[in-house]
Parts: sequence; structure tokens; C-alpha cells
Amino acid sequence: MDRLRHAILPPVSEDPKDPVLDALWKRVLEAWDDDKTHAALLEHALRVQALPDIAGRYRALADDLEKGALARKKLDGIVLAATQLLMSMKTPKPGKVPLPITLSAFAVSTLLLAWLAWAVWGRH
Repeated sequence: MDRLRHAILPPVSEDPKDPVLDALWKRVLEAWDDDKTHAALLEHALRVQALPDIAGRYRALADDLEKGALARKKLDGIVLAATQLLMSMKTPKPGKVPLPITLSAFAVSTLLLAWLAWAVWGRH
């Protein structure tokens, strides 16, 4: 069963921490009012698919008196980025089946039904 799990899911490393993400988060905390550090953190999180991780970090600061307002604003930005990411990955609507293929399927079905009717009622 373990072999099947590894065939379906890639093995997860024992240390899931991203040192770049941790360094960027530390820089964000040091320069909290600098929008460039927040933007760099969000860009890196989008690139490595770590939006839930930074959302959790901002969520932990949402009730803070000093940092709470900006943390909630950045959480809204993360939700917006995640929504845009999901919409960009949305599968396109299936195209219309070309008319020649539809007519061919109709003709084959009609011939098969006629042959079946002949086989059932035509032979006596």
C-alpha cells in the first residue's frame, strides 16, 4: 500500500519548511509597513504554491493591535490571488462537435438499427 501511495503522490520531505519563505517572512515582520516586502512574499508564495502557509501567518497577526489592520488587508489580497490562480487553471468549455462527425454517427446508428430491424422482422 505504501508503494501505491508513493506512485500516486510524490514523497513529502521530512522538513517541509521553505528557508526562502521563512527569510521573506522575517523581513516582512522587520519592515511591516513596507509594501515591497509583502509583495515579494506573496510573489514567492505564488511561485512555490505556499499561499496557505502565508495566509496562516497573516491570520495569526490579524488580532494584533499594531499589525492587525494590515494583516487583514494582506489576507484579502491572498484570497484574491488564490481566486485568480484558480480561475487561471479553470478548464475551458468543451467545443462543439463538428457537423461531419455528428452526421457520420447518425448514419452509422441508422444503418445499425435498420440491420437490427431486418434481422428481427425481415427473415421469416
